[in-house]
Amino acid sequence: MAGTGGRAGATRQRVLEATLGLFNERGFGVTVAEIAAACGMREGNLHYHFRKKELLIATLFERFQEEELAVAEAALGDAAAAESYAEYQLGWFALMWRYRCFYRDAFNLQHRLPGLKGRFMEVQARASAAVARVMALATEHGFLAIPAGRIRSFVTNVWIVSSYWMDYLRTSTASAGLTEQQMQWGFGQVMALFEPYLTPAGRAAFSPLAQRAAALVMREDEPGGRG
Repeated sequence: MAGTGGRAGATRQRVLEATLGLFNERGFGVTVAEIAAACGMREGNLHYHFRKKELLIATLFERFQEEELAVAEAALGDAAAAESYAEYQLGWFALMWRYRCFYRDAFNLQHRLPGLKGRFMEVQARASAAVARVMALATEHGFLAIPAGRIRSFVTNVWIVSSYWMDYLRTSTASAGLTEQQMQWGFGQVMALFEPYLTPAGRAAFSPLAQRAAALVMREDEPGGRG
């Protein structure tokens, strides 16, 4: 029985990864038949593991929320080191890319599956508070110069741009997917919010992040990568 459970778990994981790849590439309009074909299985076998597509979406969404909290609440290696904040931000860029379907179509998804909204709001509040604590540390150690009373509004603005730049591109361009240039543009929009608050020490660490994030994304898409 343990072996059967292990195989079932492996199959579910394979289905989820294939589904995430299709959602990222083509959006949530992908059909169950297309998901089954991508997994090399019959549609009936897919229904054995996930009764309907909404369950696939909800399961992936829950994983996304768990990873989002893990990134937001990750411990800094050394709060006095600029690289710790750069790595923290890169963790967000990696999350954005891995689960880009949820960033690109977040508004429509909440209308399609309204039951997700409560969890979404709960995680967003908790993650936003964690990011604010990190930004306060970056200010305390001299990498950012943000007045204490403005950290929350700064984090809110970063959150808005981070969450919706992909949706903006989707609605304002004819491109179905995201190009490397668009990714660099999007990451650059996020980092532009940091620019007015960067100290010389912070600028040295944060300025190259858009290029580093794009390189990280390219590695994710190579064979054997996560994406």
